[in-house]
Amino acid sequence: MIYTVEELAINDSFIAWCTGQNEADISFWNDYLQQHPEQLLTLEEARKIVLGLTFMLQKKQHELSADSFQPKHGLYVVPGKTHTDPFTKEHPVKFPRRKKVWVAAAAVILLLGAGVGFLYQHPMHQNSAVTSAPAALSVPAPGDNIRSKNGEYKTLILADGTKVTLNAQSELSVSDGFGTKDRNVRLTGEGFFEVAHNRQLPFIVQVAKYKIKAVGTKFNVKAYSNDTYSETSLLEGKVQILVTNGGQDQVYKTLQVNQKFVLNDSTTAETTQPKKQEVVPLSYDDANQNIETAWVDHFLAFDNTSLAEIKNVLERKYNTAIVIANNDVAQYRYTASFQNENIDEVLKALQLSYPFSYKKDGTKIIITK
Repeated sequence: MIYTVEELAINDSFIAWCTGQNEADISFWNDYLQQHPEQLLTLEEARKIVLGLTFMLQKKQHELSADSFQPKHGLYVVPGKTHTDPFTKEHPVKFPRRKKVWVAAAAVILLLGAGVGFLYQHPMHQNSAVTSAPAALSVPAPGDNIRSKNGEYKTLILADGTKVTLNAQSELSVSDGFGTKDRNVRLTGEGFFEVAHNRQLPFIVQVAKYKIKAVGTKFNVKAYSNDTYSETSLLEGKVQILVTNGGQDQVYKTLQVNQKFVLNDSTTAETTQPKKQEVVPLSYDDANQNIETAWVDHFLAFDNTSLAEIKNVLERKYNTAIVIANNDVAQYRYTASFQNENIDEVLKALQLSYPFSYKKDGTKIIITK
């Protein structure tokens, strides 16, 4: 059966899939996507509407009185229940008043259309105006390898319902048995993971020097091969850092919310234990934007970051080659945030803080003292 955006936005089973509330619904809609790939864009548009609506209703609930636990204020709650047929047009509803509120609100949102999709793709921050282009969307099958180019973001919905946002110049490899035998992926580059809950099959992300184990959580992994460090940042839930010892994976560190594991290792030799590792708090800028995940909202955010590291970020985001011709300049450090600026505007702003010179030579930018 083929659905419209309007039908999906008020379908209880589809809402449960969007919000990760019911494993049966998650499994059903993932299967539906595999069987109807032509519906991918329709489902994603409806998903943005559902999550955008949830966000706004949650915000409204917080603005209400301290009695927000009462049913009349629980606007964003979607009844979690299993349907034998998720496509049935009429479902028994335990909370008819909330259903009416949801349908009425959804109708208003559908009139706004692209505005809610915009809200979901680019969560608004105070004094910000987000205009970046949306990420490309795909639904990889087990065994697939997905790559993003310089200047390109990709949004992936895995077979278990996990959402992955791939940063530029990244690659995600999905195991052959993903969703049935395991939930293993391998990452080179950077990805933001919103992991579907499944205690029976832990979610494992493998990078060059270690693994990250999660059950259902949100975290960011940055592990570019040309960076001198890798890091795992935890936003929700709990993750474990695993290292191989004697052929067996062992828990090396356990991260709590708002912590990140940083591995600094500029060597290329394979090691069984991380070098120069540490667990530190996440960083936030003056607008309360998380530095580690700012890229997901199409922000550039640097916190005491060397120009050598900034160079790598700018090359990936703007798809251009940058050469720093002076080692001293490469070690200049900057704290700054950018949103819609082009690469010239970014470089000129950095110059105001710690001066350097640059020129364009064909497709390259050369930075000198």
